[in-house]
Amino acid sequence: MNRILNIFSSNLLLSLIFINYIIYFVFDTSIFFIYFSSIILLVFFLILYSNLKLKLYIVLTILILSIISLGSPVSDWDARSIWLFNSKRIFFNQSLNEYTNYIGSEFSHLDYPILVQTLSASLAKLIGNWNEVFPKYSSIIMALPAFIIISDFLKNKIDKLIFFILIFFIYEKRLINGDMDALLGLYTISSLILLINFSKINKFNFNNYLTLFLYLMTLTMIKVEGLAIFFCLVISYLIVFYNHRKKSNNYLILIFGISLLPIITWKIFIYDTGVISSSNLMISNGERFIDNLTNFKFILVLIKYILLNKQMFISLILLIFALSKYFSINKNTLLFMINKNFFKKEIIFIFLNILSYGLILFLVFIMSEGSPNNYSEIEYFMAKSSSDRLFLPVHSLLIICSIYLNRNIINSK
Repeated sequence: MNRILNIFSSNLLLSLIFINYIIYFVFDTSIFFIYFSSIILLVFFLILYSNLKLKLYIVLTILILSIISLGSPVSDWDARSIWLFNSKRIFFNQSLNEYTNYIGSEFSHLDYPILVQTLSASLAKLIGNWNEVFPKYSSIIMALPAFIIISDFLKNKIDKLIFFILIFFIYEKRLINGDMDALLGLYTISSLILLINFSKINKFNFNNYLTLFLYLMTLTMIKVEGLAIFFCLVISYLIVFYNHRKKSNNYLILIFGISLLPIITWKIFIYDTGVISSSNLMISNGERFIDNLTNFKFILVLIKYILLNKQMFISLILLIFALSKYFSINKNTLLFMINKNFFKKEIIFIFLNILSYGLILFLVFIMSEGSPNNYSEIEYFMAKSSSDRLFLPVHSLLIICSIYLNRNIINSK
């Protein structure tokens, strides 16, 4: 029985979700949606069952999120008007040509990847009609593979407590309301954990490379920001861990390239169909960038909304508490001392990703503020409305960094 259950892994679930997307993308039909949604749900529940004993807290977390998700309709603007609206159009349109032939494409951002949206449409096909409750359950299904990777990384009660803080106090309802930012945060840290684990493995098999491909590919296909996170992860990995003498690293570069193929294919398709790129509308020209960059008041407002929110406050408190264990003053010499474990490669790797992606987001906010598609008549619209949401991957990285820092101190004792 255990051998059979081992077949139903997170890799299988992600593969089925990707195939469900490919069916719609390649064959221009939703005829297989009922078939694949049935199999995906079956695999999803079998994975939960197989982890019932060893990872009961993960199963309970999924069940709690499921009850909340299935007990409430979508209410947030982005979730309703972009992500689930695109899912609804996939549900009613039988082909990608019809999907992209939409006069309001700039409103619902049709150029955004639709991996999760095809899953939402498949779930709706399974019940035979569209509503604003069951299709958003796709976020819970998508979260499970990331949960599995993260749970393998959590070793003690403190790690698990920090994980619960991430899910229930930082992500809050964003994991169950059809939005993509919390999912992006989950796949950011699960991909980061996989890369750190990859750097420590000496012998590799096909499953190692397949797992990394599936998670990196999913990261780029959840949301356009995933592509920026992907490059932050890859560049940081090459800086910190790459060793040309290690043959596995050469294969790893190949995996990086293959992981980009789905999003590149999607972008080429969008370009060929003439859909207006959201980035062209959201990000203003160079003149707007210089104006915002030299606007001291705007920079202060932007920093305020990035830092002064509950999600960032909790993340920074946990990080500062973990960092405090690494710094001390020698009572005899009065010299400032830093624990040598602070300079471990995985810590440097995480901090590089926090700084690089945080800087990219900061620059994007500067370039976007005041652009025509961002309600330029509303002062500081982007800074006020999106800072806490778009920085969720950064919050997630801060949380995972806290766990690594705590673990290094515990292991050094």
